[in-house]
Amino acid sequence: MKNRINLLDEITINKIAAGEVVERPSSIVKELVENSIDAGADRIIIEVENGGKSLIKITDNGCGIPSSEVKKCFLRHATSKIDKIDDLFNLFTLGFRGEALASICAVSKLEMITKFEDEAVGTKITLVGGNIEAKEAVGANTGTSIVIKDLFFNTPARKKFLKTDHAELMNITDIVNKLAIGYPNVKFRYLNAGKLMVNTPGDGKLVSAVRSIYSREVSENLIEINYDCSLFKIDGYIGNNNIYRSNRNLQHVYINGRFVKSKIIYDAIANAYKSIIPINKHAICFINLHLDPQKVDVNIHPGKIEVKFEKENEIKLEIMEYIRAKLLKQSLIGKYETFDRVPKDKSVKQDFAAKQEFNNNTFKTQDFASTSLYSSDINSKIDDKEIKPIDLSDEVDVNSFIKLDDFEEKKKKEVKTKSSGFKYSKDIKLDDNNKISETESQMAFTAEGEILDSEKKDEIEKKEAGFSLKYYKVVGVVFDTYIVLQKGESMYLMDQHAAHERVLFERYMNAFHKREVHMQMLLDPIVLELSSVDMLQVEKNLDIFRNFGFEVEIFGMNNILIRGVPNLFGTPQSEKFILELIDNIDKISNNYDLKDDRFAIMACKSAIKANDRIQNIEIESLFRQLEKCENPYTCPHGRPTMVEISKVEIEKMFKRIM
Repeated sequence: MKNRINLLDEITINKIAAGEVVERPSSIVKELVENSIDAGADRIIIEVENGGKSLIKITDNGCGIPSSEVKKCFLRHATSKIDKIDDLFNLFTLGFRGEALASICAVSKLEMITKFEDEAVGTKITLVGGNIEAKEAVGANTGTSIVIKDLFFNTPARKKFLKTDHAELMNITDIVNKLAIGYPNVKFRYLNAGKLMVNTPGDGKLVSAVRSIYSREVSENLIEINYDCSLFKIDGYIGNNNIYRSNRNLQHVYINGRFVKSKIIYDAIANAYKSIIPINKHAICFINLHLDPQKVDVNIHPGKIEVKFEKENEIKLEIMEYIRAKLLKQSLIGKYETFDRVPKDKSVKQDFAAKQEFNNNTFKTQDFASTSLYSSDINSKIDDKEIKPIDLSDEVDVNSFIKLDDFEEKKKKEVKTKSSGFKYSKDIKLDDNNKISETESQMAFTAEGEILDSEKKDEIEKKEAGFSLKYYKVVGVVFDTYIVLQKGESMYLMDQHAAHERVLFERYMNAFHKREVHMQMLLDPIVLELSSVDMLQVEKNLDIFRNFGFEVEIFGMNNILIRGVPNLFGTPQSEKFILELIDNIDKISNNYDLKDDRFAIMACKSAIKANDRIQNIEIESLFRQLEKCENPYTCPHGRPTMVEISKVEIEKMFKRIM
């Protein structure tokens, strides 16, 4: 019979099932390290050779496996994590399917040595292609060591499709990095062919793990987050606008300790950073999301990397609004900074020495690797000397700007001041057509250090943190593009175009949210023919078009009559703008939250350009308007309006310091 239904044998079934879990060597590393974490290990060593194709070894000091359970753990769907289906809705472990070990041993040569914490001796078991070759009692210490050799030796077709050793090693490294960041309380030691790749302190501090893996530049540009609401609790770190990447590789998102890829959270992060970092760039973040396991489903895919939330839109909005508000409370002035290979000052030298001592003394391979489970006391073989981790908590106060709403208050303090270059009795304002108009105002720019001594200034800064340019000394303008300022021990460059672009963009957006968009009535109304689908969108959302500044009437079956168009930045918009609204209507929420790209482009075209020479009075007006912006640090496209170059960096350039 041609279409006869066959019952597959157990060996074939196991090999097919293994394909769902064991896609590549990195899959094995992920599954085994997660088992170690679930076993309560706080020290884990990962060793690989040839990209994991010839050797993967995972050693931990977890609780181990009882001798009577060792054979059972290699059966399919055998797990200690759950007992019944209802347990899937109350998961706090990384593993739960009971498929990993069965799938791994089916396509490799596996050796495991384990000792349960309550037993006197350990157990060694050897399997080849899923078949048990030997099992014996051995001397060992509490924990488990698993060695995987000759991956896919019995499925050559699968082995043929593995990538190069380097590509597979990159994938393993990425998995180890994510696990180490997710569990900063665990000491991870990762070696490739004996070469140390990752060595984390395991001190429980997320920022320490980040620094040990991703460098000082990343760790020193992080903002701590901690927020609790009815839907979830979130903590971790987000990057400021000095660091970003062209992909999402440094966006680490964890749900109840499990690394996941969630479009909902990625979109929330992207929207929060909109116009704060450049377009087509992705923020760096290390986020832990804690929520009721019953409100999230992790049983979507064998890899357990995809999740579904019960209240997706609410969670997305809450995360987006919190992260954006957190960012805008920080000083987001860009910094020009070089990172030295050799530390200069004493405190950094001490940290550097501590880190070197940690790397040299922690997780010595001969102590806790090949023979660790045969030693008499596993803890005696690990150097438990307390090495003080690199302290990254002493960060510079990011709220380094002060805001004095009433300039007259300074006079009441009877502080003698000197002008730093601005001696104006007039202010400059731009009307709706971007023309200059002059009004009387107070002189508000004075030299740093000539108004308040450093101690008093620090006190005021702590009490009234905010973006203010009152204490910046204007030095001049270079290339008719960049305004040069000085404050304290730093020089600042302001991009006049980016700053004015931000001012114009927020002016329109504020008017839009207040429903105060100026409309220009047309002498000759425009008749626009639409498709039936677009016509339905217009009929349903007439009020939204009015809020954008269009006076629209239904005119026949598939036509609309446009009597008025919005006047944005002094320029009437064409009827093509209404087509863009129709195309983006699904992205407009009840808060009229439209994709900002269109308005950013219009603000860009209307703003002061590079090489446009502006006068001091216009600079003063630009400063005043920029101070009122919600986000004065970047233009709508995410480029910085200001960058800081410290005196130290300038002295490095001139080789005054090395």
